[in-house]
Amino acid sequence: MKMIPLMTGVGAAVLLAACIPSVNPFYTSRDMAWEPRLLGEWQSNAESKDSLTWKFEPGEGQTYKVTLTDNEGKKGEFKACLFRLKEHYFIDLLPTNWDFATNQIDHVGAALFPGHLLVRVPQVGTELKLAFFDFEWLEKYLDKNQRSLAFHKEDKHILLTAGTRELQSFVRKHLGQDQLFQKAETYVRKAKD
Repeated sequence: MKMIPLMTGVGAAVLLAACIPSVNPFYTSRDMAWEPRLLGEWQSNAESKDSLTWKFEPGEGQTYKVTLTDNEGKKGEFKACLFRLKEHYFIDLLPTNWDFATNQIDHVGAALFPGHLLVRVPQVGTELKLAFFDFEWLEKYLDKNQRSLAFHKEDKHILLTAGTRELQSFVRKHLGQDQLFQKAETYVRKAKD
């Protein structure tokens, strides 16, 4: 059984703890944007054991190829689309590559779904600011407001099943402080070696 590669374990714990995957993308083709200032490598300007380096390269069409690298050198590749909802910018990340442990049976991979992950982009310029979902806020909100957004919950894992327009409406409604997104992390352009 040949598996479609999805994620190479890069900061998987960081990304999966901070993001909730969606069956559907968070953007339509009309929402797509292109920002050449994103291109290049960005590293966290805070010293953290969970920090990531983001490398943006041109992808197909108006997409980016994003490679994330954690402090241990683990990498993951994503197809990324920068898009805009009114004046707010976001990145929709879709994993494109994953490697399984050699002792893991293929059936585990067959059950995994390559979901869309959403990252808010409050700033791109001399610094890049990125904010991930506040998983705890969203989990509590969905527990109390189960009809507010279509989702499926298995144990503690949430998979958003809403359509793109419903997702966008929910995101716009919950952009306030202490809501859908965590405080943004700041990244600076990595110096050339």
